[in-house]
Amino acid sequence: MLGGVDAPFPLLARGQRPPGDAAMPTLRPLAYLLPMLLPLMPLHAQPLTLADGGHVIAHELDACLADAQWQPAPALVCAVNAETRWEEEVERLGARLDKVLGREARLALETSRAAWEQARTADLALVETYHGQLSEAGLGDPDLLPLSRQLHRNAVWKQRARYLQRLLDGLEERLPEPTREAP
Repeated sequence: MLGGVDAPFPLLARGQRPPGDAAMPTLRPLAYLLPMLLPLMPLHAQPLTLADGGHVIAHELDACLADAQWQPAPALVCAVNAETRWEEEVERLGARLDKVLGREARLALETSRAAWEQARTADLALVETYHGQLSEAGLGDPDLLPLSRQLHRNAVWKQRARYLQRLLDGLEERLPEPTREAP
């Protein structure tokens, strides 16, 4: 007994094997644990926009970088184009979310958007100064630092797009054609 409560697997707690369980005694407790964890899995699932996983922009960037063979100049062009696509995706997702939200939620979305724009400006400034400091210190490959800087910039936009997509997931499936309340 542990504090007045029996151990969940008393035989295993005492280092003994249950009868007929000579092969894999430690797998049985894990088998009981799995069904308890299944309901938690959707909480950590990331929204996917392609059947094989990930986001179209990320897959296109990966393909472009592969075609560029990670050569600095052509890879940088790929990454700059991806930033433009992420910016457009953030706008598109924000507009879609605005269509399915009620009045109060739209006002909250606008507040969130304004706060994110300030945070985005600060994050992009951090990316620039961070890479500037790397360059000044002579750290990293000078030819690849611009690409690294651009990929960090893209991550700021990608993160917002993923957040907006998570907010949208499920809303559009459950709501009929949007009937917006007057502002």
